[in-house]
Amino acid sequence: MMSTLLAPPLRVPPVRLLCFHHAGGGASAFASWADALGPRWEPCAIRLPGRENRLHEPRITRSDELLDELDRLGPSPHTPYLLYGHSLGALVAYAFAQHRSRLGHPPLAVLVGACPPPDVEPLPLTADADDQRLLAALGRLGGMPAEVLGRAGILRNALDLIRDDLRLAQNLRAMSREPLTVPLYAFAGDRDPVADHTVMRGWSHCTTGPFGSHNVPGDHFFHSDPDFPVLLRSRLARLPTGSSHAFQEPSTDHREAP
Repeated sequence: MMSTLLAPPLRVPPVRLLCFHHAGGGASAFASWADALGPRWEPCAIRLPGRENRLHEPRITRSDELLDELDRLGPSPHTPYLLYGHSLGALVAYAFAQHRSRLGHPPLAVLVGACPPPDVEPLPLTADADDQRLLAALGRLGGMPAEVLGRAGILRNALDLIRDDLRLAQNLRAMSREPLTVPLYAFAGDRDPVADHTVMRGWSHCTTGPFGSHNVPGDHFFHSDPDFPVLLRSRLARLPTGSSHAFQEPSTDHREAP
């Protein structure tokens, strides 16, 4: 009697999700995402120089330096990938998507959170602002932990890091703004004083592909809420890997998901 051997099901490799942190932040901002997103998606938190285990490396403040760094860290030309950027990271993700698109290796989709579009200044604040103004702005966003405020040396380093990240943000906002052709999806915290739902809808002109926006619970740092990557997973589940119509939903306007 002949027996039939069943081949094991083919394992579909996870799609890489490159994550870019906020100003003054690091890769640890996405530490909990892997479990929440599940095996279909592989979050890869990009850690820029000058923080965490790259603390003693020179910080990046120019877009050309940034793109060189991301090319070194980024996916190979044959790897499907998506991008998520939060606050400063949204500008980083957009610039990297533009760069990789010019090279013929665009992402499947770009996701941005908590950041006004590149042609909108989020705060009347620059890297040259004095400590008092900078701390006041960060306080409104809820981005300076009490344990940092109470330790002068750590606070000094944190402010220096944020100033360099603000310089990078200014440089990225000054870049060419040719629209992407891939889907772009924007997330807004419903208590974010800088980038609410109306502001985040302004990203719609940054792509000629499908666009959608979503209001989510939280302040400027809603990506730290454990519920956010779960919500993100439900959005990613609609992404047909390799399709140019990720995130497109039934709507009277093909550019805007409800």
